[in-house]
Amino acid sequence: MSRAIWALRLSPVMFELGARPYPPREVYQQYLAQSDVFIGLYWQQYGQLVPGAQVSGLEEEFELSGALPRLLYVKAPAPDREPRLADLLARIQREASASYRHFRTPAELGRLVRDDLALLLSERFAAAGHPATAAPLSPGSSRDPRPLPVGTTSLIGREQAIGEVAGLLGEPGVRLVTLTGPGGIGKTRLAAAVGGRLRGRFGAGVVFVPLAAVTDPGLVLADIARAAGADLAGTGSPLEALAERFADGAWLLILDNLEQVVQAGRDLAELLARCPQLAVLATSRTALGLAAEREYPVPPLPLPASAAPGAVGVHLAEVAASPAVALFVDRARAVRPGFALTERNAAAVAEICRRLEGMPLAIELAAARTRLLDPGTLLRRLAASLDALGTGAVDLPERQLTLRATVEWSVGLLQDAERSLLETVAVFTDGWTLEAATQVADLTEDRALELSEELARHSLIYLDTSAPGPRSRMLETIRVFLAERLAARPDAAEIEGRHAGYYRALAEQADQPLRGAGQGEWLERLEAEAGNLAAAVRWYLAHDPALLPHAFRVLWPFWFLGDHINEARVWVDELLAAAPVLGPPARAELEWAAMATANEVGDDAAALAARQRLQALLDTVEDPFMHAVCQLAMAWTAPITGDFDGALRAAAMSLQRFHVQDEPFWTAQADAALGGAETAAGRYDDALRHLREMSDIAERFGYTWLAAWSRVQLGTVAILQARLDQARELLDEALDLSLAIRVSRNVALCLVAFARLALAEGDPERAALAAGAADGLRQRAGLRAWPILRRGEADLAAQIRRVLGTERFDQAFASGSGLSQREAAAAVRGRTDPGTQSS
Repeated sequence: MSRAIWALRLSPVMFELGARPYPPREVYQQYLAQSDVFIGLYWQQYGQLVPGAQVSGLEEEFELSGALPRLLYVKAPAPDREPRLADLLARIQREASASYRHFRTPAELGRLVRDDLALLLSERFAAAGHPATAAPLSPGSSRDPRPLPVGTTSLIGREQAIGEVAGLLGEPGVRLVTLTGPGGIGKTRLAAAVGGRLRGRFGAGVVFVPLAAVTDPGLVLADIARAAGADLAGTGSPLEALAERFADGAWLLILDNLEQVVQAGRDLAELLARCPQLAVLATSRTALGLAAEREYPVPPLPLPASAAPGAVGVHLAEVAASPAVALFVDRARAVRPGFALTERNAAAVAEICRRLEGMPLAIELAAARTRLLDPGTLLRRLAASLDALGTGAVDLPERQLTLRATVEWSVGLLQDAERSLLETVAVFTDGWTLEAATQVADLTEDRALELSEELARHSLIYLDTSAPGPRSRMLETIRVFLAERLAARPDAAEIEGRHAGYYRALAEQADQPLRGAGQGEWLERLEAEAGNLAAAVRWYLAHDPALLPHAFRVLWPFWFLGDHINEARVWVDELLAAAPVLGPPARAELEWAAMATANEVGDDAAALAARQRLQALLDTVEDPFMHAVCQLAMAWTAPITGDFDGALRAAAMSLQRFHVQDEPFWTAQADAALGGAETAAGRYDDALRHLREMSDIAERFGYTWLAAWSRVQLGTVAILQARLDQARELLDEALDLSLAIRVSRNVALCLVAFARLALAEGDPERAALAAGAADGLRQRAGLRAWPILRRGEADLAAQIRRVLGTERFDQAFASGSGLSQREAAAAVRGRTDPGTQSS
């Protein structure tokens, strides 16, 4: 480097080969006073600290050079760079007080120094006729505070949050607010926006202090002092310098990224105590734990609403109104100027935002991929791996260049026990209860609670208040990366086995409640655990399938009432391959489940094959309950072969058996089957007796689905008996109940009954529309009319076709087939244009 300086006919005033191990202030000041340019050369060593010194000579020399032009050079690679030197370089870059260039060889360093000095000399020569009017600041004296960062992109969807945080800082006595949340949720941008909003309220100044590069809590106040322009020279400590700086006027101090130095919280508390007009807005992945702190968890961006059941396409305006979608579109346009939200891509964009759970960083990373990928392709890649998000802009902090780096930064701040539990709960899907975490992690409940609270403080898990009971969750974007860490652990298989065992036991606990009182509560609970139950089923299919037939029989009401039949059928078919090795009771339960699920989806061949296998096992079934449900399934499937008398006999036998058992749900199901068979046979008085018993049980035990179905059947009988006003009242009630519980099968049953009513009232066009809506809804849900209903529905369609004519019938039927549940409901009630469809 000295040769490069001599080559420009300049003289090196001082060439220091290392930081001196003694106080160098006087020596440095003398040399610097004779210098025109400061050149700093750094590699791995920070230098020694003498007793009583806070910084090494290397750092002090840099601080004293503040009045000179600075040229700094950093050698790479530096695998053993000392932390204090790394902190110094990070602070230099962060404060933009000087820039530095990297080099690898002496020749490269010489070239850089010559070029930079030549440029500097030419600039000073050009400015020689315009001397500065202000004297330079003396080293260490106070200067202007660091300003708020200027955003290079628009801030979208945070207006409410900005107002709420600004309001918190305006409340009496609130002087410390911490924005918490996982990495990438947008804490920094929100804090800067709040600072901008509050400039007028804090007249003395708003100071922004980035702390991500600081790893030593003891250095936090010094960094704050530098950013605030406090005079560190001649003061006893950074706290004293800050107390003097913030002594007058109202100040807002924004401390960004405190999570790795939360131990500095006590210093901040003391600073607040010393400075009564100072307020602090902090961002951190974990709360600071101070008594004066008010925590504000930063929420994800609002997502577009999920499509209504049975809807075709999406409403473009509704999708575009979502802040998460607006952010995606804005960032996509930055890399692909012609990008626009259209009817063609809106569904994919909305699903990308839902999959990324409204996390701004993840959405921005995804949008950057639209440079080469259309949203549909990007969505398919995301389904395979979140690494498809790629990297962000080069000016992002390194910890935020990828979503993986963001998660790893957060996980790296945890203690071993916290990290272990976090990896363990990655085995759960869609959340978990404390009881589940305790058993799967093999901890005591107190220990699981203690560690969970710490993970929540780090914003890695959160409490789901929308669940039926206390339930923890983590963002799926975090879970998928933690699942990789779990898979690499030696105890991963043991954890997965405990998870499966816990949920199989939970399913067996649900048996009696699903059949009697408490069904509604357990349906909610099982719905919340649907993802975990599915994972447990898949584990048992792979490791111990013999335990599944009983669980399948127990879970059937949940699958049936929760629209999970199609997923369940895949598992049942897979388990059938193992059926020959099962004992007779388990085999009977499996064949019953196979027959019931095949019947629901309209696979007649599979239903009849399972029926034949089950009939051969009936003599081995000793459990009275199991024998009764087998007879009921026989009644469901007999009409496939046209055996309506057989359906009547089997349903009556099933009902007789249930009447002597305490089985309210299944008694009502048997009433429904028998009443339906009697209606098909024209035995309306017998049907009314059984359907009213069904309705009474449903009302008494809160079986909403059965209450709705009983009204549909009673309404159908009323139509057949020409009691049309009573029929409409019953069907209106049934449709309201069915829409409320969002069960596709129920809504389709209601629509068919409304088609029958419309025809009886002389409105065949609306009848065809309603029949088409029912057919479209069933097709989209993968369902088919039950065998007992098919003949009556076919006769109804033929009657409507005869009245309307084939062309008009087909047109109205096709119009109805595209309606969503609510559009169809409005149309059959005459409240909207029957041709209106979802966009």
